[in-house]
Amino acid sequence: MWEPRVSEHIHRVGILVIENSAVLALNVSALVVVFFSSHLLVLRSFERRSYLPLAICLSAIGVVISQPTVALLLPSFQTTFLMMSLPAILLIAPSLWLYVEGLTSPTPWRLSRKSLRHFIPAGLGALIALSFSLLPTDVVDALLLAGNDGILTEKPRWLANIVYVLLIAIFALVVTWPVQSGVYFYKIFQRLRRYRRYLKDLFSSTDSREMRWLSWLLFVGGGAWLAAAAYIVVDNLFFSVQLDPILVNMALLVTLWSIAIWGLRQKPGFDELNEGETKNALGLVDDLPQKYQRSALDEQQSKHIAQKIEKAMSEDKLYLDASLSMQRLAKHITTSPNYISQTLNVTLGMNFFDYVNKYRVEAAKGLLALGSDTVLDVAMHVGFNSKSSFYTAFKKEVGQTPSQYRKSLGT
Repeated sequence: MWEPRVSEHIHRVGILVIENSAVLALNVSALVVVFFSSHLLVLRSFERRSYLPLAICLSAIGVVISQPTVALLLPSFQTTFLMMSLPAILLIAPSLWLYVEGLTSPTPWRLSRKSLRHFIPAGLGALIALSFSLLPTDVVDALLLAGNDGILTEKPRWLANIVYVLLIAIFALVVTWPVQSGVYFYKIFQRLRRYRRYLKDLFSSTDSREMRWLSWLLFVGGGAWLAAAAYIVVDNLFFSVQLDPILVNMALLVTLWSIAIWGLRQKPGFDELNEGETKNALGLVDDLPQKYQRSALDEQQSKHIAQKIEKAMSEDKLYLDASLSMQRLAKHITTSPNYISQTLNVTLGMNFFDYVNKYRVEAAKGLLALGSDTVLDVAMHVGFNSKSSFYTAFKKEVGQTPSQYRKSLGT
């Protein structure tokens, strides 16, 4: 007959046996990273609200991983942190999603009432944790610290029934966590994909805005998610699984250090655009007709705008500006950014990024033919801000790398 092993599971989840000082040092180091980075992110959130969800995410991770340090240095708070781990683990994925949403928002982002729905699972976890804290101390200690539910046989039947209901609710939320994380990881992946596509409608250089580190985080987080899901299923339904505490803490420290560094360095992708310029932005959508369905731009106007754009590139050589954006082009030719984007995407059949880089590649071909400058010098001279982006754009346009093209000319 199946018997819930939730109390035993709670006792082990997040608790890594401190076998030596190395494990404690790694755990303390990870908590220090969480504390200082979260503190800095909260301070920065007064200027940019999008930093606040990442601070919440890191703090939640800190609560979940803190058990080894708390057990050794603050044993009187051990049960409190164990109970806080349930809502904390359910905060991680939603907070990361809101952080990505803030970074990729075309307008200044703020936490809204609509955003609060993402915290419902964590709220349920907090309610269960609060209910658990109201139980007799000896019952809580026996279940959470000793992993022993035998004490319930000594208690009144009504109390035992309440405890079992709470344990089953905890088990249900713990099992729900991998599903919740998987859903949010998928949402983040889709959001980043649309965001990077949208960047190419607004900027001629996107390297610093593409947030590739978040893709790396998704890859690592996805691996951890799969491992956690497998651990929960196997550990609760089949047999006990023991993890190497040193390897686990090392992986956590490296991951948290990376998130802290990149999170503190990363600015919202549309940070340089003010609200007046982006409040009527096209939005993070995939379907081009949906973007322009309310546009009053007709075919004749579009052709006129196309001529103005071409003049700005061929005669005024705006493409030489490495930081050229849709807004700067719009100011230069005194035309709405939305009309320029519609003209490029619908009339000319390419986005702003590809259109500008086409002119840059053509200019680079002439310089490469001269053979006097290095490939990097040529890239910088025609408006690219990195050698890698130059190589990618050049090969896409010409079908060869710049070096191969120069070699084919015999220069």
